[in-house]
Amino acid sequence: MFVLIRNISGTTEHLKNSNSQSSKTFEDYSEADDMAKRLNQNTIPSHKWHVKKI
Repeated sequence: MFVLIRNISGTTEHLKNSNSQSSKTFEDYSEADDMAKRLNQNTIPSHKWHVKKI
């Protein structure tokens, strides 16, 4: 399983499910990578999302 993370001012953030405070998980890398690419289109470079295996 995979999650999306980013580091902002030394704090690691996880992408959350829209209906809860739990981290959004992905079954495979390509699904997580596709989501990261979509999110990063509208994100400043220092706040980019990255895929992490859990």
